Amino acid sequence: MYVPSHLHHMVFELLKNSLRAVVELYGDESDSYPPIKVVVAEGNEDITVKVSDEGGGIARSAMEHVWQYMYTTAQTPMLDPGFDKSDFKAPLAGFGYGLPLSRLYARYFGGDLKLISMEGYGTDAYLHLSRLSNNEEPLA
Repeated sequence: MYVPSHLHHMVFELLKNSLRAVVELYGDESDSYPPIKVVVAEGNEDITVKVSDEGGGIARSAMEHVWQYMYTTAQTPMLDPGFDKSDFKAPLAGFGYGLPLSRLYARYFGGDLKLISMEGYGTDAYLHLSRLSNNEEPLA
């Protein structure tokens, strides 16, 4: 049982990060990019979404930082001076809340988000979503 907008945010964030990593590694003028692979596995307790890329991976020294709010490897986005808050044109990356918020959503509903990265190759993200409706709200 997930709020659709939360589920959308989690999957969108993982795909966006993989796509950005691949394009940044191979350049935006590349003729071919390695595929981003998405696997959805249904178990008795969980549904797991695995997103794999060949975008160069994350250094082990940076892995602990990806879960911190406001940490980002993207350039800090600049909003247009004439930005109208009623006109939603926010940048896709650069604020540093995507992965931490995605993991928070997953854990709140009894799942989890894990990253396994190989620096110099790519990253596998595992989004575990609980299928059981017996999870209690984690208040502690």
